[in-house]
Amino acid sequence: MEIEKARTVVEGLREAGVNFAVGLPDSQFYEVYELIAEDPSFKYVGVGNEAEGAAVAMGAWFGGKKPVLLIATSGLLVATFSLARLHLKEVPLLVVIPYRGDLGDPRWMGIYKKITEPMLNAMDIPYEVVKQPGEIKKTIGGCQACAEIWLKPVAVLITGEALW
Repeated sequence: MEIEKARTVVEGLREAGVNFAVGLPDSQFYEVYELIAEDPSFKYVGVGNEAEGAAVAMGAWFGGKKPVLLIATSGLLVATFSLARLHLKEVPLLVVIPYRGDLGDPRWMGIYKKITEPMLNAMDIPYEVVKQPGEIKKTIGGCQACAEIWLKPVAVLITGEALW
């Protein structure tokens, strides 16, 4: 990932009012994790798996924070049960995912393209797909606003076209 694009993701989160980040670092978003961990605007918590991350983010929201869950596309499957529980508690949570398997991906990971959007639909998690770097900040801000208004998780899927 280009460092300037990673900075755009972090700036978008900061501008959206996010102040608590949870994630299990992966190679596709490594630069984003590094920048967030160094940024005093955020409290960053690394977790052992994505389901645990959703639970930590939920606790952060109940503690007055505005959380984001940063997970790999494959991590969506791991976090499914925990994300589904957020609906029951009316917890707004921004979920940002580097979207594997879509156009622009440096490696073919087509299986993720087949399951990611259907999984989000099945869990009733609205989402936006970002295909251009210039759309990153606006989409993050819009999705964060919707999560807060709707009191539910909302996802941002950022494709390889936007990241690499």
